[in-house]
Amino acid sequence: MNHSFMLYSPSDFSSMDPAKQATMDRYNGIFSPLEISAEAFKAAYDTPDIGPHIEKDYKGLSYLSWPFAYRYLKEHFPTYFVAFEEKTIGEVVFGTPGAYYLRPYLTDGCRRTVALIFPIMDRKHNSIKELDGRAISDNCQRAAVKAIATFTGLGLRLYAGEDIPKEDEKGQAKLPLQQEAPKQAARTSKAPTGVKAPSESVGEGGNAPADAAGTSDEAFDAKTALTTICKANPFGYADEKNSMALGKAALEAIGLSRATEVKTWQQFGNVAAAMMTVWAKEEQMVITKTEMTKEIDLVRACDTTEAMVEAMKAFVAKKP
Repeated sequence: MNHSFMLYSPSDFSSMDPAKQATMDRYNGIFSPLEISAEAFKAAYDTPDIGPHIEKDYKGLSYLSWPFAYRYLKEHFPTYFVAFEEKTIGEVVFGTPGAYYLRPYLTDGCRRTVALIFPIMDRKHNSIKELDGRAISDNCQRAAVKAIATFTGLGLRLYAGEDIPKEDEKGQAKLPLQQEAPKQAARTSKAPTGVKAPSESVGEGGNAPADAAGTSDEAFDAKTALTTICKANPFGYADEKNSMALGKAALEAIGLSRATEVKTWQQFGNVAAAMMTVWAKEEQMVITKTEMTKEIDLVRACDTTEAMVEAMKAFVAKKP
């Protein structure tokens, strides 16, 4: 005996919410799957193109900003775009307070992938209990980046903690945190508590001048220098603990776990630059990359911690 099963009646279509109908279709497997070949996925996964556009959040975690994710999606898969499951027409947020989530998927308009579950979080990765338009918009962009990475391989290495392959390190543009300090700002001596770093001038016969004796890289105390800056609190935190936490976050942002891993004044300039970048992101400071690079270079050019503190205060004062 033949039996036929129908999970819902066609007569329901006239009154069924289109979003609910789409969800029910998905639950019943009624959609054409979007397929990406293994070769295309691997090529996207291994692409070095996104390397120059990787940034760090305040915890030092790497991420690809959504404009670049869309750019590379269109370069590698021009017919694909990200869409979201809808609870009702135009409403993409599912869940309850403290457990809100989005369901992004990739599609070409006819075929599609399954949907991910992407929790709605604030910029510190905490769940959001009260939604507003900005939170929904920001999380939609983040969810889109993850959907692109998951289904195409573009930037997926970042979620696995892997490094992006590089075609030519010397030829790649570098982010402000990755840039080397300007040559005129290079320092190799101990410079905490306002002590001026030694001159780089060379004496007769190519030897270092006598007053540079005892001020080698080994003598540099980055821990004291960082503590000095954090206690000076140039970023104006209400609590000194927050200033110290910023110093720790800056170290993590450049891949270090403790200040003692910083061996030279020039390297310490990268820590100072990271402090500025992390603070600017926390405060959502509106500044162009060019302007930010100039501000960072000014701090890197300082030759004492006191000068760094003053330069950082000047930077903070420019926040609108």
